[in-house]
Amino acid sequence: MIMSTDTGYLPRLESRAKYVDHLEGFTTAETGEPNGGRPKRTRIKTYMLETARHDHAVPPLDSIFPSEVHLHRLDDTLYRVEDASQENRVVGLIESLADGRHPVLYTALPVAESDKWVRRVVDPNPWLDRLWLSSPILFELWKYVQRSTATDRYVRLGFEHEAWYETPSDLDRTEEDVDEEESSDEDEAIPLSRIERRRSKVTLTERLSLLNTQLQQLVDLYDPLHSLVQLQIPAGERGGHRLYYDGRATNWSDSFLDHRATVGLVVRLYRTVTTRAEDRLWVDTTQVGEDGFSVSGAPVTIRFSEQLSEATFNRFVDLALRRRTSRFRIGGYVTRRGPTKVHLAGIDRHLWQPFLLEATSHHLLALLPQGTCGNTVHRLVTNVQRYLDPKVDVWLGSERYEVAVAESMNAV
Repeated sequence: MIMSTDTGYLPRLESRAKYVDHLEGFTTAETGEPNGGRPKRTRIKTYMLETARHDHAVPPLDSIFPSEVHLHRLDDTLYRVEDASQENRVVGLIESLADGRHPVLYTALPVAESDKWVRRVVDPNPWLDRLWLSSPILFELWKYVQRSTATDRYVRLGFEHEAWYETPSDLDRTEEDVDEEESSDEDEAIPLSRIERRRSKVTLTERLSLLNTQLQQLVDLYDPLHSLVQLQIPAGERGGHRLYYDGRATNWSDSFLDHRATVGLVVRLYRTVTTRAEDRLWVDTTQVGEDGFSVSGAPVTIRFSEQLSEATFNRFVDLALRRRTSRFRIGGYVTRRGPTKVHLAGIDRHLWQPFLLEATSHHLLALLPQGTCGNTVHRLVTNVQRYLDPKVDVWLGSERYEVAVAESMNAV
């Protein structure tokens, strides 16, 4: 049996109960293995993923992964994940949540290895995408922390904005380089590019009582703090559950079951707001009589806080809309309509759904045909705030995105 204490791989067990017992022991202090006088602790990483809405024809979960990745069913919703490219070792567990729409991967691999594995398995796969926890979603979860947590507890928030498109970024680092750096160490400072550009990274770990009174003032004073990319939700006793913008969560508590419950809350919120966006946005036509038809649906609009320069706009078009490996995960045919206006006949690489996008120096406006995953909206908002403009206004038709998220949280 291969134990993961040293390697990060899980043992080959045969039931949910045995894995829960194992992971509960994993996340508690392991006496007898001191690390600089402190007990050794193995962190469980969770990757929240997206397939498609239940009315979309999605293949069985165990058939949508690459051929070298084998899912062995343990019960109705839990699978043991083995990878033939890694000597059939157990890289983790996958649990199917929210009626199968949101599989989540639990793994004990070091974060650099688990991030790389997820990129290899998920990014080229049209049936899978990450949960994109946009700043409005994380801020709504922050409000949940304020309501449900004792004010003497410490809370951790992380903010980050890098003006990726303001300078010739592709001459120095690629997006893949940035992803590798972010995965190298969760608490390690990311090296700066040799090319100077605006880049802000702020991490706050403070008592909730102080954050309740001071945080909003800081956000109002400094625009990059609108881009919330990390939030640690305190656990019931000590530690917490650290959420990241790209759907990863790390268990810093003493309980795997507590961690799983927190992930379940996030997934329910995400599913609710995604379904709400789809119901409001999907563009469809209905035949009216013999000679006419009606159109339903609405655009999603992302308005920039400041007009983009022509140079920044052009780099955004070239690197985000045209480049096949863009983190926006979209592509298609760009038609120029002016110096700072383009139309994109786009393809979302999640589900390969077509959509239309208008990009100008003032806004992005997208039309999503019926069947397009609402995940597209969260991915656009997350990456725009992180790399283009941290302080944007987002509308789902006539409804503010923040309102949709807040009302979805009330329904969870």
